[in-house]
Amino acid sequence: MKKTLLVALTVGATATANMVMAADMDPEKSRQQFVDYFKAKSPSIEFNDYGNGTYNYDADKMLQWQAAEEFPPYLDFIDAGEALWEKDKAVYENCFGEDVTKVRVMYPRFNEKTQQVETLEGQINQCRTDAKLKPFKWKKGDIANLSGYLAYQARGQKINVKIESEAAKKAFLAGQEYFVKPRGQFGLSCAECHVYNAGRRARGNILGPALGHTSHVPMYRAKWKALGTLHRRYEGCDKNMRVVPAKVQGETYKNLEFFQAYMSNGIEINGPGYRE
Repeated sequence: MKKTLLVALTVGATATANMVMAADMDPEKSRQQFVDYFKAKSPSIEFNDYGNGTYNYDADKMLQWQAAEEFPPYLDFIDAGEALWEKDKAVYENCFGEDVTKVRVMYPRFNEKTQQVETLEGQINQCRTDAKLKPFKWKKGDIANLSGYLAYQARGQKINVKIESEAAKKAFLAGQEYFVKPRGQFGLSCAECHVYNAGRRARGNILGPALGHTSHVPMYRAKWKALGTLHRRYEGCDKNMRVVPAKVQGETYKNLEFFQAYMSNGIEINGPGYRE
């Protein structure tokens, strides 16, 4: 089965070899090439609809998803996130400001002082520890619920990640390298599945497009029955590919998130999203 999966996913990679994301490429040129590739691959899909993920590729699944979104199963988790915000409102407003609709859209971003990428979940816990509060556990639970509440408040705003220094570009390129580099027992990269083979099936599942990946996070997955963070998804994907995962909220995954978010600039935030 492993060999079959590998063959199925690698078919077509050489045909799309013109999509080069070289280390010396300007980030904006790389992003535009990335968008152009998806437009050429699936011209019927509108740019902003890439925030809908795999549902773009299957009409039946799209209808099922739209039905689920009428009474979304993540509403209770959003309410839980709102309660967490209200509980320590003064602390969070000191860190993020009073307008909850403007928090999610700030992240990820590159901090020129620390020379590191900042993520929303990372800054939530930084805010808590600075205020002598116990940090949340990563990946799920309170951290995902609060992040989900802030994402829900930011719906409709566009992803707008900025690269304004050589250090930020270096972080972007590090994320890009992780995205395109084959690894693990299957010898696959993120790009192999979510760029070259986006929309195709692997073991009955449709492979989602990388464009728009960060728009709907954190996400509610039916298999989780709860909200989970983007880094939880990164970890799970790496494990599925027989890769030793990087540290959640460590430099590797933060750079990957920075890269992916930048590549999806201009797509509306629609988190938290429902996924199978």
